[in-house]
Formats: sequence, C-alpha cells, structure tokens
Amino acid sequence: MTAPASDPVPGGEPDAPVEAVIFDLGGVVLRWDPRLAYARVLPEDEIDGFLAEIDFPAWNRLHDAGRPWADGEQELLERFPHREEAVLAYRQHFDHAIPGMVPGTAAVVAELQRRGTTLVALTNWAADTFAATRPRFDVLDRFAGIVVSGTEKLAKPDPAIFRLLLDRYGLDPVTTVFVDDSAANCAAARRLGLRTVTFTDAAALRCELAALGLVGAPPALDVDVHHLVERAVWEEARVIGRYPWSTRGLDYEQAGFVHTAFADQVEGVRARSFADIDPDDLLRVTLPAGTAPILVEPAPASLTTGPDADPTAARGFPHLFAPLDPAGVSVVAPLG
Repeated sequence: MTAPASDPVPGGEPDAPVEAVIFDLGGVVLRWDPRLAYARVLPEDEIDGFLAEIDFPAWNRLHDAGRPWADGEQELLERFPHREEAVLAYRQHFDHAIPGMVPGTAAVVAELQRRGTTLVALTNWAADTFAATRPRFDVLDRFAGIVVSGTEKLAKPDPAIFRLLLDRYGLDPVTTVFVDDSAANCAAARRLGLRTVTFTDAAALRCELAALGLVGAPPALDVDVHHLVERAVWEEARVIGRYPWSTRGLDYEQAGFVHTAFADQVEGVRARSFADIDPDDLLRVTLPAGTAPILVEPAPASLTTGPDADPTAARGFPHLFAPLDPAGVSVVAPLG
C-alpha cells in the first residue's frame, strides 16, 4: 500500500536522523473502546446515548489529567442518581475497555527496539487503571519509559507534558518522532519541533517509518519455523477458528507474539516446556518460509549461559508478531 507522507515538520532539520520514537498507547499500541466496559451493564442500543448524555470524552479527560475517580463518579451520580450502575461501570469493568493489542503495532515496536531506536510512550490514561492494565501486556516492557498523564497531572495536548517527557529522557525534538492517533496531539507535538505521524493503522505507520529509514518491510525468514502445541489445544483452536496462545500457558495478547523455533531448536523447546506431555500428544505446527512478520530476538540469558545453556539458543528465537492462524500453516504433524 502507499502511505500518506509523514506529518509536516515545523522548521528545524527535517533530514536529521531519527534517534527516538514516542508512541501513544490507546488506539496505537493497545485497543481502547470504552463502550465495551459499559456493555457489561447496558444494552447495546443504549450505550451511545448514555455516553452522549454524560459527555464521556470531557468527563474522561479530567481523569486522564489526574482527577480521582471517586470525584468524577460522584459528580455524575449527583446529576444522574438513577444511573448508578452505568456511572460506575467504566471503572469497574475497565479491563473490558482494553481488549487487546492494535494489530501489527507490536511488530513495529519490536523491530525499532532491535535496531536500537529509543522507545518511549506518552499516554493519556488515569494512573490507577493504567497500573492495573500494564501487567496484561508485555509489549509495554519494550519501552524505555512510559509517561502517564494521570500520574503527572498533565495531559496531551498540553505542551507541558511533552516538555516533561523530552526532559526526563533527554530527547531532542529534532531527532524524535511522535506517533498518535489524535490530530490535536500531533499538532501540539509539531509546535514543539517534533516530527509526527498521525496513526491510522500499523501498515501505514510502517510505511511512514520506513520512509524515515527506521524499519523495513514486515520481516520474514527464508526457512520454515515451528511451533509446538498440545493436540487437544490445537483441535480446539481449529473448531473456534482462532489460536489465542503464544506458547503453553501464555496468552498471545500478553506476550505480544507467538513463540516459534528453528528446526534444531524444537527438541530443546519440547524438553523445557512439554517434558510432561507424551510426544504422541504433541503437534509440530510448521509456518512456511516467508511468513511475516517474524523477527529473531535474543534468547533469555538462562538459555545462553550457565550449566543449562542450550547451544541452539545462541542464534535467538523467531517470534511471530501476529496471531497464529490455524488455516495459514503448511504442516501439522505429530511430534512423536
């Protein structure tokens, strides 16, 4: 696809090499849909009306900037005493408002990290709901730091929160790109001298960052890679039409990728993660050469040093930065 050009650069040195990328989180890295929280207590056809009635965007913005939830909820309860369950639903069911990752962004983040680009996040998010959400998504650990508006009592597009981030992490606006799905936030960043990308989807983001020399095409390998799974788990995935796992006992949305292995690494993976499973109950799922996006990342230190080191781990392990599609594999064969 052909992506639109990156947002205009206000003066400065547009050709200066980019050293850092700042990511917004909600709507860019993680999916955010407040309607999903309200759906726990309201019929589908009443949600939009309720959000309009309380002016949800304005109400929520105050919490992003640090207002305590109890104060905001009390304000609404005084105006809408008959809607207590709905008023309290957003905070009580907030985990449903963040249902997973934005498809494709984690691959871009991982590729930037492997290339040594400084990665920082800047999010408008209440401090407590962010703290509760962070452990659900390991992709957030790829950032050198995350500035949360509710913690700082400042929110985008206030220029003060951009200056705080730049100062805290020693970033130069001229060599920094800011990615956000809000045009107003991008405009505020440009006024401070940052280059910006207004996010629409991960494919367009990749094109724009590629134009800046930061990433390439979705990474792929010229060899097959393999994923081990219990037969019963794979059969269930085929029935429901999706495979929600990264590896045994680890959810794809939490890990941010699917664990795979080169052919000579399969036995080590089996011994470490499936030793208690009869090989006849294990399947080797083969992803053909050219599958993308797959990025080879370093193995944990425990696998490359010490008495239990696996010599095949030195090259790193291939990670698939997309859900494993049961219909998109070339071979599924018993391991035993």
